[in-house]
Amino acid sequence: MHLSENALSLKKRIIRSSIDGVINFPPNLEFIILPYYKSLEEIPNSNSLINKINTFISRTNESSTIAILTSSLFANEICTKLNDDAHLKLWIAVKLTNPIERKSYLTDSHSALLILTRYKSSLKHTKTRIGYTYCPICKKTTKDYGGKKHLYHEFGTLVSDVWRDITVDFDNYPSEIINRLSDLFGISQYEYINVYDQREYFKPNNKETKYKIYLESNNVYLKESTLLLGDCIEQLRNIPDNSIDFCFSDPPYNLNKKYENWDDNIDTQKYFEWCDQWLSELARVLKPGHTLAVLNIPQGGIRHFKHLIGLLDYQDWIVWEGLSMPVRMIMPSHYSIICFSKGQPRELPALSRNHNSILEKNAIEIKKENYCIRSSCITKRKRLNIKDAEFTSNIWSDIHRLKHNSQRVNHPCQLPPMIMYRLISLFTNENEIVLDPFNGAGTTTLAAQQLNRKYVGIEYSEIYHGMAIKRHEELTNGINPFHKIKDDGHKVKNSRVERLKKQKYKVSKKVLQLEIKNISKKIGHIPSKEEVVSYSKYPIEYYENYFASWGEVTAAARTTGMTEFKKKINSDYEQVETQLKLFDKSNKYKTKRVDTSKTKK
Repeated sequence: MHLSENALSLKKRIIRSSIDGVINFPPNLEFIILPYYKSLEEIPNSNSLINKINTFISRTNESSTIAILTSSLFANEICTKLNDDAHLKLWIAVKLTNPIERKSYLTDSHSALLILTRYKSSLKHTKTRIGYTYCPICKKTTKDYGGKKHLYHEFGTLVSDVWRDITVDFDNYPSEIINRLSDLFGISQYEYINVYDQREYFKPNNKETKYKIYLESNNVYLKESTLLLGDCIEQLRNIPDNSIDFCFSDPPYNLNKKYENWDDNIDTQKYFEWCDQWLSELARVLKPGHTLAVLNIPQGGIRHFKHLIGLLDYQDWIVWEGLSMPVRMIMPSHYSIICFSKGQPRELPALSRNHNSILEKNAIEIKKENYCIRSSCITKRKRLNIKDAEFTSNIWSDIHRLKHNSQRVNHPCQLPPMIMYRLISLFTNENEIVLDPFNGAGTTTLAAQQLNRKYVGIEYSEIYHGMAIKRHEELTNGINPFHKIKDDGHKVKNSRVERLKKQKYKVSKKVLQLEIKNISKKIGHIPSKEEVVSYSKYPIEYYENYFASWGEVTAAARTTGMTEFKKKINSDYEQVETQLKLFDKSNKYKTKRVDTSKTKK
């Protein structure tokens, strides 16, 4: 269920014809539904279809938004061949109603909903929230919000680019997606959502997948694990063809991160030319039947797809729901791990071996949808013999980014170890070789060592290389390299907001934020610093020294606060109406009765 502010819900108009004959309409939301193509061979004349899509987009109004629903594979094909008048704004992963079981692959659990515009400026849409989900056992919110419940909205969180609360069935009409899009883009400029169901016009071919052919090789790179210092392309050129079991890459994204000695803001064309070089080397050193995985944001993954599809075979698009810093009204959560195999992929090692270690088992099994991870609830489920775990699919929503200094070393973009535990456990067996050309402070190679794999880690920075060596020495001496550490003066961080100095709070930040909320209610608006001086019982220095910005100071005053328990009210509609009355009397929000028998929660 969703809630959209100021939404003028779009009227639904079904266009019962091929997109070939569409002529320019007034500015609206244009929604194209395509089949879910599982392989390139299934796509009927791919280039012709993409040309038709480009022609259709060019005919739409210059203020229009275009949404395209299809598989991740074909979404990549479309995005790599878009005309210049189409601008990709979002790649939304939408959960499949009926996940697709595939031999040698992870279960395919998501589709791709591309959001494109004719205009270049920021995406125009309503402020939309997704309702909280609740654990079926303890009845609390699936996520534990701890001591920050006063900072969240009572209905739910801002919509992100990973939709797991609704699903899409490609054999039926995608009513849930259409309803959400109608409200999400229910802005004054648009009147209709025009729906073009093209599944009958471009049905998949029943053709078998054709894989590239590679000769088997007995090349061996090394007998011992190693950490290499230097340029990744130069170091990769010293590795024999077909000698590595699994390649993983989490490259600099060219987003102006503060690396120790790498310019992360170079010319885009030069950046991707450089990416193509090391991707080609990784493809060369990879063994036939084995996997190369590259982590990036979707826009980067699309560009990597464009290069790799000519060298290797598409294997998977894993969605990591790793919520990032909010920069707009749609929360950026979708990180792609794009996987390619060298020829036909071997059976997934995690499924083919007879036994998994405890670390492997913990990595490849995930909690079933909506079960929380509170220790008390987990204990209760064990006592009740409730099976709350299952083998992972290709949506990973249970791995969270490292946000606290106690979990980080002095590196701006440190991956959570579970990402690497899972990838290595899925795609390799013990004693096989894992290679990371951007090893940084060593998360990949440390995880490999813990899982009894061999490793090759390449790093350009002497400082990060030294960190990795030190952490491997700790691991060899029996110390967990991912243990919590004291904040020993971290100099780098993954945000442009300056880090606050370490200090002892005389009053908690929560108390101060709630004080601002009370002042706001008293004066009828968000207070300025001068007004806080006049009304607050606490010194203004507390607010200036304990918070990174005035926006953080006033965060609680700009929302309603929430509870972890679901309110017991007769219907969803009444629940929403009751909640809205608490903070709005001007019909500011658009709400609709929801049939809970059909809506996933």
